[in-house]
Order: sequence, then C-alpha cells, then structure tokens
Amino acid sequence: MPGWREDYEVNGPGVNPHDYQYEDDFMDSLRNNQRRMEEEERRRNNNSGGCYIATCVYGSYDCPPVWTLRRFRDECLQQSAAGRAFIKAYYFISPKLVKAFGNAGWFRRFWRKRLDRMVGNLQEKGFRDTPYED
Repeated sequence: MPGWREDYEVNGPGVNPHDYQYEDDFMDSLRNNQRRMEEEERRRNNNSGGCYIATCVYGSYDCPPVWTLRRFRDECLQQSAAGRAFIKAYYFISPKLVKAFGNAGWFRRFWRKRLDRMVGNLQEKGFRDTPYED
C-alpha cells in the first residue's frame, strides 16, 4: 500500500494500517479520528468547558458559585460581541494561568476573594446558584 507509511508516521500510533484492507479505508479512519479530536477540542473550548479559574478556586465545575458564573457567561456575556470576545480571550488565557499557578495558595486566595464578591453581586442581580447544565 504505497503512501500509508508516511501518514502513519505523521499521525502516530493508535491506528494500525495492517488492520485495513485498502489504503483508502485506513486514510478514512485517520481522517475520522482527526475530526473527532478536533470536535472534542472545539467542545472543550466553547461553552461546554471553561470557568477554569473558578473551578480551580472552588474545586469543582459543578458547585453553586460556578453555576452562577456559568449562567452569567451564557445569559449575559454570550449575548454581545464584547462579551463573546471576553469569553474567547478568557478561554485562551485562563487555562495557561491555572496550569502555571493553580496549585499556588496565593493564586487561589487572590481569585477567591474577587470571585466571592462577583458571585454575590451576580446572585443579587438574579443569577441563581442552582444546578446548571451548559
């Protein structure tokens, strides 16, 4: 099967070309795997993920303060171009911040004080802290 070896070496192990009778079947499988990985990455970078700093601070993506923040993101920020730009910038920066400093007590304390105040203000404005699916 000419051509499969180069693609296998580029895309790495995990799909054995010898499991396929034809090169086209093998290449289709690689493309499908790539598509699935790209969709998963998009899903993680959109509304199905996020709240990285709040999750780090509160210890869970599914807790009342994070539910409030997620509602604010979806019901308020997502509704304007400026809000969507903020979300995009946040999703770009915050995972790197959490990776670099998430285990540091000072980082969690710094953000906890600010997030507690923000969550309180949002709840006063009517953003609930009940379970939330996004």
